[in-house]
Amino acid sequence: MDSGVRAMVEAVDEARRQLRENALPKARESGRDRVPAEEEAALLGSLAGLVEAIVELAAAASDRMTTIDSGTVYHRVGTRLVDQARYLREDAEKVTRRVGGRARPGVE
Repeated sequence: MDSGVRAMVEAVDEARRQLRENALPKARESGRDRVPAEEEAALLGSLAGLVEAIVELAAAASDRMTTIDSGTVYHRVGTRLVDQARYLREDAEKVTRRVGGRARPGVE
């Protein structure tokens, strides 16, 4: 793999490894305090950013594919993920509006 694909694959694999080793254990820890309401949107925003980065990679890769079918697949994946990132951003905004500047978790 000298076409740059190795670097792309390794970067994606590293991101997945980091998520599994660092983020997932924190999310799964039982006995931890609940997330403060004013911090709830932060994770949604981060997830949206991650999906947006994947969209950028898929779009950039789609132009480099040798077969027309592969290029179409990458383009379609990017299009679908754009929607998902937008949903995450919208949900983060809803949470932010719902929570507002309140300091107490759970206050509606």
